[in-house]
Amino acid sequence: MEIDNLHSDIRPQRRPAQPQRRQTQPQRYKQPQRIDPAKYQKPILPQRIDPAKYQKPAQPQRIDPAKYQKPAQPQPPEPTTYQKQRPQVKYRRRLRNKFSRLKYRNILSLIIGAIAIGWLVTLPFRLRRPPEPPIISTQEVIAPPAVAKIVENVPPQDDGTFTYNIKTPPNPVYSQELQLIVDEAVNIAAGKQLPVEPLSITLIDVSNPQKHTFAGYQNQELRFPASVAKLFWLVAFYSALEKGKIEKKETAFTSDLEQMMRISNNDAASRILDAITDTKSGSRLAGKSLETWLEKRRQINNFFQAAGYTNISLSTKNYPIYYLRQEQPAGRDLQLRGDASQPIRNRVTSDQAARLIYEIYTRQAVSSIASRKMAYLLTRDLNPKVWRNDPINPIKGFLGEFLPVNIYFGSKVGYTSKSRTEVAFIRTLDDRAIYILAIFADAPAYARDETIFPEISRYVFDRLNSRDPSR
Repeated sequence: MEIDNLHSDIRPQRRPAQPQRRQTQPQRYKQPQRIDPAKYQKPILPQRIDPAKYQKPAQPQRIDPAKYQKPAQPQPPEPTTYQKQRPQVKYRRRLRNKFSRLKYRNILSLIIGAIAIGWLVTLPFRLRRPPEPPIISTQEVIAPPAVAKIVENVPPQDDGTFTYNIKTPPNPVYSQELQLIVDEAVNIAAGKQLPVEPLSITLIDVSNPQKHTFAGYQNQELRFPASVAKLFWLVAFYSALEKGKIEKKETAFTSDLEQMMRISNNDAASRILDAITDTKSGSRLAGKSLETWLEKRRQINNFFQAAGYTNISLSTKNYPIYYLRQEQPAGRDLQLRGDASQPIRNRVTSDQAARLIYEIYTRQAVSSIASRKMAYLLTRDLNPKVWRNDPINPIKGFLGEFLPVNIYFGSKVGYTSKSRTEVAFIRTLDDRAIYILAIFADAPAYARDETIFPEISRYVFDRLNSRDPSR
């Protein structure tokens, strides 16, 4: 059989050999091995480590100094010939000294210390008493005989009665010259369309020690004095104190005396009047209790009436009184006023107010020492810087407002919505004009007019101060 050459190289394929099966022999039964649990126990995993805990701290980034280096300042241009000739200015470097290291707390302590030292240094000047109030030279012909015998620092003899020590009123000489001045003062009020019927004026000239003169207009008419009554209570207080009628010491009333006389405080005046008369305001009384209370309160009237102050009435308090919560009289004070249609009010003449000022400044009221104390309480400062910003000052709208500041001025004012009153002592430094002026105007028109008193006062001052000193 022929075989094609194309397939001559093909050999017959050998059949793949079959895998031989492994002959397994039957095994004998074996007992199961005992498993050791420890061998197959789950191994304990190591504790997980917090990488943040053991992480190395970040190293601070290294700052490249070249990156933050200040840019080079441009070189200044070459100076010109003119600039080369100018001298170079050298700036002084501010040096830190020991004061620049002080802190604000230390600076504040230094300021407070300086203020304290200044206060201590000026203390003697601030405690210095004001100048001695002037004294009126009394006339030999009218000086009361008892006044020449008064010896200071000797306790006054108590005669068992509570009366004013000056029993004889002064007796100045009537002056036609002063009357012309007073009449012109009345014309000033009339020229301002103010009523002259409720007006009273007293003028006493004491510049001549040989002869004191006076003049007036309706000067003996009893009128409502308002707070001028506190001047009379002041005199009665010092008399009661020296006679032993008031058991407390004067220092217990120092504040009330200051407030009563300097700012015209009604609360202080109420306590002073209670101390003088040994009475107190309160509810209504009846029978014997009311009679006893009224008799005590009216002692203040008898105190002055026995000394020639005819028909004077000073037993009623000024209102409102805030510590009593009374806007007007109530209780036993209302009983004192009597009939409501015709109530009993305080009544004083301008002559009586001028007389009391006269006796204070002649050192006759109560005693020389007491008169000096009262004169201090009456002294006023006319400098506008002192009183202009004080809403309750006793200068604006009264006799001292238009007067020069370089004079002595002592006064007590009274004011209500229906009246304006004042009594004052004026003395120039050269003693050319020394006089007492009292004006009582018991009408609402005068209460509303704040210029009438200053204008009258300035007119009187100019007339008396322009007189020939050799008169």
